[in-house]
Amino acid sequence: MDVLKLILKKFGEFLKYKKHLYVKPLFLLTVSVLFIITFVFIVKKYEPNDTYEPIKISFEKQSYNLEGKTIVLDPGHGGDDPGAPSIFGVNEAHIVYSVANKLREVLEDSGATVVITREENETVSLDNRKLEGDMFISIHSDAFESSEVSGFTTFYRYENQIEFAKTISESLDQYAFIANRGTQEMSYQVIWQLDYPATLIELGYLSNSVDDSLLNDPGYQERMVHGIAEGIDNYVNKKK
Repeated sequence: MDVLKLILKKFGEFLKYKKHLYVKPLFLLTVSVLFIITFVFIVKKYEPNDTYEPIKISFEKQSYNLEGKTIVLDPGHGGDDPGAPSIFGVNEAHIVYSVANKLREVLEDSGATVVITREENETVSLDNRKLEGDMFISIHSDAFESSEVSGFTTFYRYENQIEFAKTISESLDQYAFIANRGTQEMSYQVIWQLDYPATLIELGYLSNSVDDSLLNDPGYQERMVHGIAEGIDNYVNKKK
């Protein structure tokens, strides 16, 4: 008991006469604790709710009515012509064939007859890409000397191709993660040699690291496929 009293006495004397030894460290400790408590409170307040579910597009539920339509798909380049090079994956010819092949499956499931201008690693001249159909879509991925240029573009050549190109552009805009560079007139052979609705789509720039990475991603390719398919469906069935 005497020992306890002695300890308490010594402790009291320390608090009374040795303030210079503990006041500053105690103040810093208190401030630090308050800062940590405040930080934890803010993090807890603004952290995502555990019940939050990210918005997802369920492609399986998408349905298109393309019965009786013949659609020509033209994967650009191919074979001896690899197209634009890629930094993160495969070159243009392989990317656009992958997109076209996925699109072919979706369109056929929607009742369309699909004609494809080339198969994988096949070399086909521009002249031989002139095939008959109700609609024609040439799929490409661009490249530019500046790595800052990004976005997708749809092209047409004649008046009777404008509406088709614009409808595809508007639909792709709902799915793309990159900028819509709009619909432009251009004398690309694969569309000027046709007299029916046709468009050439540049899905992005492989010279841009973001575009390149996206276009090499199978999930993003699926988004582009459904953007194009939805645009075709909107054009055929005149949806607004």
